[in-house]
Amino acid sequence: MKERDLDEFASVFRRAVIPAIEVEKIRVDSILLLLDGGPLTEPCTLAAQRLAARFGASVASHTLDTPQTPAAELQGVIDAEEPSLIIAPEPFELVDALLIATPLPTLLIRKPEVDSIFTRIVAKIPGGRHDLIEQFSIAFALCRPGGHVRLLHIMEEQRLAELADILELAPSIDTEAGQEELIAAAKTRMDHLLRGAVRTAKDAEFTVEADLRVGDPFTIVPEVAGDASLLILGSQASHTDFLESRAYALMKATPGVHVLAL
Repeated sequence: MKERDLDEFASVFRRAVIPAIEVEKIRVDSILLLLDGGPLTEPCTLAAQRLAARFGASVASHTLDTPQTPAAELQGVIDAEEPSLIIAPEPFELVDALLIATPLPTLLIRKPEVDSIFTRIVAKIPGGRHDLIEQFSIAFALCRPGGHVRLLHIMEEQRLAELADILELAPSIDTEAGQEELIAAAKTRMDHLLRGAVRTAKDAEFTVEADLRVGDPFTIVPEVAGDASLLILGSQASHTDFLESRAYALMKATPGVHVLAL
């Protein structure tokens, strides 16, 4: 790839750098615990108790007769309680209805072990600035002292090709050297976006790692989340469209890992 093209590309990315962002303080005032009477009732309850103790939140518990509970009744319970956070088990017959019923963060408990649920958190970070703030803030608020947060941003190879077309770079961008420069420039931009969040966490009692990958999310996310205690996934669309989102598909691709759906 020609040096002039690389310089042009780097210049475009430098101009696109967003100033360091601030992480919002997350408040959890009330927790809605939705139960189905199944084997995950106890770990769901324990997770709710842990969060309530940390945030000073109230907990409202509802056991639903899931086969006969219509989605409208589920919506009625949510509207009546007005929680900051919802906790529910998975598998759960109403999980799909729950995910589209509310824009509230929803913690899905997927296995009995919850003692370490807030110690090894992977937050999949999208590309938009405002989405970044939400993912950062929730991950940092939930992580326990001594824990670790991995901020995972994935650039798909198809997206890299689209960027090359948009920037009207020479065809030689497809060469190995050109790809390396493209990835390096994208990583520089993401490092700038992460800087504010990492700086905010510098005095926290947990560690933060920024992890940029290039490739297929359906290969990378299950791999990275394999030893995680919690995976945070958000849809760039509204929650109404959550079931059609990439986040929902990734949730299904990572069974056995507790998920916080945003």
